[in-house]
Amino acid sequence: MKMRSKTLASGLAICLAMGLLACQPQSSNSSEPETVSKKTSFYELDSTGALIRPTDYRTWVFVGTPVTPNDLNNGKAPFPEFHNVYIDPVSYEHYKATGQWREGTILMKELVSVGTKAAVSGNGYFMGEFIGLEATIKSAKDFPNEPGNWAYFSFTNPETGILAETGNAFEAASCNSCHEGNAQDDFVFTQYYPVLSAAKGYGAGSPENVSRRTAEKKSPSAVAQDQSMDDENDPWMATAPTPELASSDVPVKLDPLFAYLQSGNYRKFKYQESENHPSIGPHTQLGLPVRVYYNETIAKSLLDGQKEHPKGSAVVKEMFDADNILAGWAVMVKTQDTSDGGKGWFWYEGISVSDKTKMAAIGNGVPGCQSCHTIGSDMVRSNVSAIQ
Repeated sequence: MKMRSKTLASGLAICLAMGLLACQPQSSNSSEPETVSKKTSFYELDSTGALIRPTDYRTWVFVGTPVTPNDLNNGKAPFPEFHNVYIDPVSYEHYKATGQWREGTILMKELVSVGTKAAVSGNGYFMGEFIGLEATIKSAKDFPNEPGNWAYFSFTNPETGILAETGNAFEAASCNSCHEGNAQDDFVFTQYYPVLSAAKGYGAGSPENVSRRTAEKKSPSAVAQDQSMDDENDPWMATAPTPELASSDVPVKLDPLFAYLQSGNYRKFKYQESENHPSIGPHTQLGLPVRVYYNETIAKSLLDGQKEHPKGSAVVKEMFDADNILAGWAVMVKTQDTSDGGKGWFWYEGISVSDKTKMAAIGNGVPGCQSCHTIGSDMVRSNVSAIQ
């Protein structure tokens, strides 16, 4: 009995000691919050306008880690790796207080490969190795001509695996148009980051301290409605019917289209790019080789500088893998006289040259396609010099 009391007393003494220590100021960390609060800029550009690679970003506010694996994208996801995203702490506090992205906001995206798909906890997607680093910055001062004043940078070198010390901004067409058309909040995909969704305009306090962790239970009909809305909002679903075309150089029905592409007859078009070149869009993967072919209808319209291309205009893009082997096609065909915001165009992207069912998109008015093509000449982003 005495031994038990002694044990309890010792335990109590330890707990009290730990409690007292916990209440005491930690001198080694006391200056850190003050230092962070005084810092307002978390990036630096060199004399050429290139972004000097930011450091210590893992100490910033962690936003989340989306992944779009190949397994869920017919074996060819544009961005198959994990993306660890961090935001500088001052911008996070500003966003939490105002619901707006401040001048000088910077988000870092750390790319991590998909490693094993099995663990003791079960099957899934688990992180592998660090493979790259990217950044996005909002600044009217530094990027006055960029849409939304957002600029995008990469420090990734897939060949050496060594990050570059500086990075130049991507061309606006390669990133901004997709972000502008699909991101929920001023070019930022906050709809996929609950940390940001919860923080937006929260004001004083911390949203993570709220006790609720699950949404309110919904009725079966409400769940079904949500699922229906998800389908309607899928950026790769057609939003308009594909009309029948009396005559077209490129078919707009899956079976004849796939047979046509496999035949390679589009290579007979008079107007075509002379060689493969790195893609500036998400077809197959940013930077992989592509080559574009134009039927005479679209080529003549582009050369004449027409703002609205005629019905029957057609473009076929060959997409290659890292070994320069043909891996799929992207197709656009004008199916009506007016573009109607992209619904007048038929879109197709196939990610296999042997299996017609492996597609990223097919049909008229595909938001994921037209959002990137809106900056083009009536949805066509080709450089006219390529067909002269």
